[in-house]
Amino acid sequence: MSTQDASIKKPPGRPINSKNVTVTPLDSQISFSYNSTTIKPLQPLVQVSFSPDRKLQISAVVFIASSIERAEISSVNQESVISDAGETQLDFFIIYDAPEVSYQTFNAYRVDFVIENPPEDLAQIETYLWDEDPVTSRGTVTTVRKD
Repeated sequence: MSTQDASIKKPPGRPINSKNVTVTPLDSQISFSYNSTTIKPLQPLVQVSFSPDRKLQISAVVFIASSIERAEISSVNQESVISDAGETQLDFFIIYDAPEVSYQTFNAYRVDFVIENPPEDLAQIETYLWDEDPVTSRGTVTTVRKD
């Protein structure tokens, strides 16, 4: 899915039940030596696993510009798609809002969420950090292991 299309005003998919989403500010920052000219969000770091009762557990660490004292992650959307390889994939959109400027320092947040009935043939997920305004996002593909 391309998230470069300026005509996309809202992230795709439907919101995950907020009872299944937990956002935790981490006592951590990252800083880069150079101020980038891009306003695109940083890609999330994502871990995925199955619980003993076969629920899909996703934990993502996202980095949001430190100019925002405490980021408001408004929701996580889910969309079912077929990957470029023809496999079942779930896309997740972690949605927040931030000013449109580039930054060197970012605060870390952990976003944990659970999908209660994932597709049996799920091969991978793609998780995006989606800034509501401007319409930009960055994603990470994560393979789903069935162990």
